[in-house]
Amino acid sequence: MKFGRTLWDELCYMYNSGVEAVREIQRTWNALAGFVDAARLEHVRALLRIQEQEARWWRDACLLYFQTFSGLPIPPQYEQPAHTLDYYLRLTHYYVPGIREWRFG
Repeated sequence: MKFGRTLWDELCYMYNSGVEAVREIQRTWNALAGFVDAARLEHVRALLRIQEQEARWWRDACLLYFQTFSGLPIPPQYEQPAHTLDYYLRLTHYYVPGIREWRFG
């Protein structure tokens, strides 16, 4: 790969970078606490918490899926998945932007 990492290491790095990017945005937003009204501050904090949760499960699900092909462990310097691939495959997602909800016809 461009930076000398293997494909597997690059995948692990990039998916973890996505989670870290959200965490950096959270830190930046929290630093603005004295400049933003309390309601707006908490509203955006709540949205950023959701974004971080989504980034984490997406990272974990993708890495576990690609791990079935690589057969390699996720390097120890990265957060390890919270659940198994089977757990992520069984998740049902509602309220996906741009996708009509099947449960409401």
